[in-house]
Amino acid sequence: MRDSAVSKQAAAVERLDAATCWAYVQGASFGRLAVINADGAPDIFPVNHLAHEGSIYFRTARDSKLLHIAHHPLVAFEVDGESDEHYWSVVIRGRAQRVTRDDEIRDSGVRALRSWSPTAKFFVVRVTAHAVTGRRFPTHAGRGGRLVAFEPDATAGTVPDAATTARGDRPEPIPHFEPRSGSDAAPATRASDRGD
Repeated sequence: MRDSAVSKQAAAVERLDAATCWAYVQGASFGRLAVINADGAPDIFPVNHLAHEGSIYFRTARDSKLLHIAHHPLVAFEVDGESDEHYWSVVIRGRAQRVTRDDEIRDSGVRALRSWSPTAKFFVVRVTAHAVTGRRFPTHAGRGGRLVAFEPDATAGTVPDAATTARGDRPEPIPHFEPRSGSDAAPATRASDRGD
């Protein structure tokens, strides 16, 4: 009976293909940039973004984000949201760098990107995606469940209802296409944790 419950839970979580992930990312305007600080500690920044030709673009001030990516350009970018039927989450891993060419700034559309933050943002950063993964599950599938205290010798097999697949599996390659726009875009992101 317990195996049946685990199977139903695993079936409720849908792994998204790369094209669906990009559709969701393009339909959203808010995500979270995860970086490694210059001192080696992790940090995360909420930013308004746009997707263009397999990359994420965002505006920034001359602030700690620029310093962090100069020292540690490998980053992760997370976007999540919900529709009437699903919750979803997409994680993009890649390399961040400051955009220095006017033609790229123009072609990406980032000049029109508005930030929720009142701070002036004169610089553009591009995250070139190396891998994209995403998951989606029904809004009615949430559960609480019993909690188990962690033990130093605990293994995945001892945790009740453990997922049967690892999150770190190698993702599918990123498709080469221009993201959708306008009415074809994915559902909007949740209006929580707003900031920049």
